[in-house]
Amino acid sequence: MILQEAYSWYSKYNPTQLRSSQLTKVIEEIEDDFNFKKIICIETGASHNWDDGCVGVFFAKVCELTNGEFHSVDINPELVNNSKLLYNSLGFTNITHYINDSVNYLNNTKVIPNLVHLDSWDLDLTNPFPSALHGWQEFMAIEGKMPIGSILIVDDNFFKDTWVSWDYLNGRESKKITITYPIVGKGSNIWHFVNSGKSNWKKLSKDTVGSNQKLIFKKIKL
Repeated sequence: MILQEAYSWYSKYNPTQLRSSQLTKVIEEIEDDFNFKKIICIETGASHNWDDGCVGVFFAKVCELTNGEFHSVDINPELVNNSKLLYNSLGFTNITHYINDSVNYLNNTKVIPNLVHLDSWDLDLTNPFPSALHGWQEFMAIEGKMPIGSILIVDDNFFKDTWVSWDYLNGRESKKITITYPIVGKGSNIWHFVNSGKSNWKKLSKDTVGSNQKLIFKKIKL
């Protein structure tokens, strides 16, 4: 019920269709598997622009409704400042912002989160490996600190046979890219690791072809 209440509130701000669709799936996939009374969340990659959906705002609301904590980290001072302005304008008082490299922050934080949303290091589908490596490093830095039952969500992933009209960040024309690997994205290395059966996690999300997907994992053992 908390997730649905947070989503109803979040929806009033007219987020993008992509983010609304993603969050609907997130709620469906975790509502029966996420049983903490107090949500403590870490977001990497500061939500700051409604044009990108500001999914962190939804997670911050979940934390607020459970008298929890929301921690947001980004390496870019300007984005962190914009994020502060956004969250303050929405009346949040339970948020702590950090200017730091996300891997360094996760390695050194004393926060013990039961919800983590990894969304730093912009994905470039013409060279996806730096983003995937960074996502893996974030995972390795924080997963050992998370208690059993915790949820880990990773943004920006595309499965094999998905095609994407990719807009180059440098202003060149867009290019149609067809995904030929089993998965490409920020969480691709984590996905492979969990699917190997050698991790302390299980995958809750479905491997859906056709659009940008959030991966969802639940910690099942220490």
